[in-house]
Amino acid sequence: MRSVAAAVLALFALSAYARGNTSHSVDKLSCDSGPYSLKLPKTYSELRKIGPVKGQKVVREQDFGPYKARYVDLLFNGLRLGVVTYSNDEEHYQLTSAEIRSPQWRIAGPFRQGQSLPPRVGDVDTKGLRGTTTVEFSGDEDTVRVKLVGRRISVLTYLCLPD
Repeated sequence: MRSVAAAVLALFALSAYARGNTSHSVDKLSCDSGPYSLKLPKTYSELRKIGPVKGQKVVREQDFGPYKARYVDLLFNGLRLGVVTYSNDEEHYQLTSAEIRSPQWRIAGPFRQGQSLPPRVGDVDTKGLRGTTTVEFSGDEDTVRVKLVGRRISVLTYLCLPD
């Protein structure tokens, strides 16, 4: 009986959590191209110069024989970037994620932390989205997760699939 009650409570908690959160498919949504892309430098050394690096954490390394891939989190004030770098081309990087928590970072296409969500994202009318909720906009490979408080963006997260 106790396990049934726990299962019912878990189901109610899950449905309450999911109620405010929505997901939408959006054409042309990509981390590295199109109107919703992140505007970042082309090389890894330039990327590290976009602001003072507060911290760096190697998440994992992968050995591909002739070269290694290194997954790194770069921490700036109000910005965390997940990137993968390659030992055979030290200037090349690919983005795996970006979390923006400060309005100083104007790198996210039409999205900006602290500002209102644009009235339309792709074909999605966002004017009705209010309250504290998380909205996901997904392209073919990449996703933008927007945490809203009211209509304002409190946290903006890009989840990117490297090539």
